[in-house]
Amino acid sequence: MDILTTIPVRLNGPDSIAPLLENVRQRIVRRAYENFIERGAVYGHDLDNWLDAEREFIIKPFAETHTEGKDVFVEVTLPKIELTNVTVHVAPRQFVISSDPDEDGLQLCQVIDLPVEISLASVDAEKLDNAIYISAGLASHD
Repeated sequence: MDILTTIPVRLNGPDSIAPLLENVRQRIVRRAYENFIERGAVYGHDLDNWLDAEREFIIKPFAETHTEGKDVFVEVTLPKIELTNVTVHVAPRQFVISSDPDEDGLQLCQVIDLPVEISLASVDAEKLDNAIYISAGLASHD
């Protein structure tokens, strides 16, 4: 019988989300501009340049969210590649899953909007094989 071992995933608070997403946006902006130049500085392909840059740099894994009673559960399926510093950034109605960019600039970045408000103190995240499992209790409004 195999023993399954989960690995805790680093959690960061809501203040970490805006700087992370701004950094990702800036990387995409720079690459989209490079795509614009590589296409001969032809206008009218802004969306193509942006989407190509996003595909080149960002991994957006599939995430499934459900609630059971007073708990929220999220399962994120990761690609089968080495990701460094995988982190779950937590806000009352949002999770952002990220990693550091690899040597080619490829980075995990997935925003998961939650249908309910959670208690930040109750969040737990663990990695098992190629999945991250996140659980949180609903926020109490007494």
